[in-house]
Amino acid sequence: MQSESRFAPSLSESIGVRKETVPSRLRNRNRIVQVIRAEAAAKPRESQLDVISTAVIIGMTAQFVIFLFGLVTEFMPRLLGSALISASVGLCAGVIAYALMKDSD
Repeated sequence: MQSESRFAPSLSESIGVRKETVPSRLRNRNRIVQVIRAEAAAKPRESQLDVISTAVIIGMTAQFVIFLFGLVTEFMPRLLGSALISASVGLCAGVIAYALMKDSD
């Protein structure tokens, strides 16, 4: 295979045609650099969405845990009261999680 790859450049040199080719390693590096630059350009928006979705998941988990705790211990005799308390705790936990993660960026 190497003899064939050497034959083609020598043939074009004998004809007088000079074509500057970039070695495949450099082409691959250029592609990798372009991919990294594209990822870096898209990173702030993806990072923002990651922070928001993580905060929502934390808030909903807190809401679920408080709701189950309210049902099991019956610290609120009515279901509506337990749902309201769990929703407010979940919202507060989500906002606090968002604020803490936003400061780290």
